[in-house]
Amino acid sequence: MIKGGPIFVSLAILAMPLCAQDWTKESKDRAKRAALHDSAQLVRGDSGKWNEDALLQHAPPIAQKPAKLSLDAWCDQLKKKKVELTDKDDNWLIFRTAQLDDNDRVWVERIERRGQEITVALNQAKWKGKYFRNFTYYQVIAVNLGKLEPGKYETKWIIQPLVFAKFDGDGKALEANWPKDERPADKKPTKLRLTFTVSKSSR
Repeated sequence: MIKGGPIFVSLAILAMPLCAQDWTKESKDRAKRAALHDSAQLVRGDSGKWNEDALLQHAPPIAQKPAKLSLDAWCDQLKKKKVELTDKDDNWLIFRTAQLDDNDRVWVERIERRGQEITVALNQAKWKGKYFRNFTYYQVIAVNLGKLEPGKYETKWIIQPLVFAKFDGDGKALEANWPKDERPADKKPTKLRLTFTVSKSSR
């Protein structure tokens, strides 16, 4: 079962080229499908928090997050203020899933930049096995886009629906085990769009 909400950090498998106009980051290692999650948190339904709809936010460098504040709580604070970043800052995207069952899995598959267009592809795999106990959670995922040149950026976050019935590894529904037999679901992907501006630094 997925267990409650510590923040974990992992590094992307493919590093982003410095000062490159176009780039792609993707993880092809099935055993490390969270490799593009620069930071993440699971928030269980029995914690008293609930997220009805998926949410995408533009965020400042995660180093600005107070150490004792969870990633999810920081997202709540950011919704109340305008994020203003310059070409000297790293730009982050933070995504919160809608409420999921505890055996469902989500992971970022690819992040691309083409000029001033950013595309993120995220897989959301719904488990079709038999539940004996049913918990829920939502996941908060942060990805670092790095420094961007001044200008207006269009972001498209694509949620690709999958289904699966088997876990890899020992086959148990543990947090460390990923789907083994995932396949496309019979529904269209969901797209979230976000526009943000990067200013030129005066420094």
